[in-house]
Amino acid sequence: MSGAGIAIIVLLALVLCVIGWFISVSNNINRVKLKIEESLSGVEIQLRQRYDVLMQGKTIAEQYAQHEQKVFEDIRKLSQIPMHASISQLNEASKTQEQAMRGLFALGEAYPELKSAEIFNNLINKLSEQSQQYSASRRAVNGNITKLNNYTVTFPSSIVCGMKGVTKMDYIHEENLDQLKNIDMSMNLNF
Repeated sequence: MSGAGIAIIVLLALVLCVIGWFISVSNNINRVKLKIEESLSGVEIQLRQRYDVLMQGKTIAEQYAQHEQKVFEDIRKLSQIPMHASISQLNEASKTQEQAMRGLFALGEAYPELKSAEIFNNLINKLSEQSQQYSASRRAVNGNITKLNNYTVTFPSSIVCGMKGVTKMDYIHEENLDQLKNIDMSMNLNF
């Protein structure tokens, strides 16, 4: 075999390696994007469930504190989470839900009869549980977004991302649950 034939074989092997690498990285990026979509649906579900719990809380609290219109108005302003919501829509929903939760927790502090009601305590426990589940879902999404963002900023995978139009994604913001009104979670719980 002549030197030209060997050069062509080496060149073809190199081209096949580059094509194989490109396909491999492209497939990995597609898998991460699917994981992000899947984990985002978990966040949507958690926010929808928390929305439902907050609506229940509004009904319960209205029975005890009818003149606290500000809190009820904040809860009424909550909107349902749209299907396939964007990350900015999810962040906005989380933010408004946090504000409503703060108001509801503050009502519990302001009205001892409400705070001591078993139904309110159950609601507070549901909200706490829902927030933990939301946090777990959010961490899953952000972990997958980190994987995708790593592809977008590291060479040579950033070349594939650029060719596919994949850009760095924003994260779902962390809730400030520690800033929520501290409620004594041990109050008169009957389980």
